[in-house]
Amino acid sequence: MKKGQSALEYLVTYGWAILAIVIIAAVLWYFGVFNPSKWTESKQCGGLASFSCVDYVVNATNGVTLSLGNKVGRSVIVYCTGNTPVNTTLGLTTPVSCTVQGTASGSNQLNFDVVYYDAASGLEHTDTGFVSAG
Repeated sequence: MKKGQSALEYLVTYGWAILAIVIIAAVLWYFGVFNPSKWTESKQCGGLASFSCVDYVVNATNGVTLSLGNKVGRSVIVYCTGNTPVNTTLGLTTPVSCTVQGTASGSNQLNFDVVYYDAASGLEHTDTGFVSAG
């Protein structure tokens, strides 16, 4: 009877250890640690939670022209430089272009904010991102 209990304790202990490793690996994958393009590309755009960064161009006056995709899940109104509203809706195949002002951070990094309004609630939100060109 003791051998069965000992074997079961052995399996349960290793089961918890394997479960912890799987959870840690899933969290690292979710945050993009295993994405090789994040570490190898010299041109990067990221940090945005509500939008996907399709492409970008950095202007000479610390401005960034972005091509954004909507990840909010509903219609939003994006305000770009000069308070020009640009409507973007989830499911559009063509991303929306927007020019925002950025602030230099680090050697080749430019941080920026995208201000948008939820069309359903009318509340203002700010999404912060970065671009870098190696």
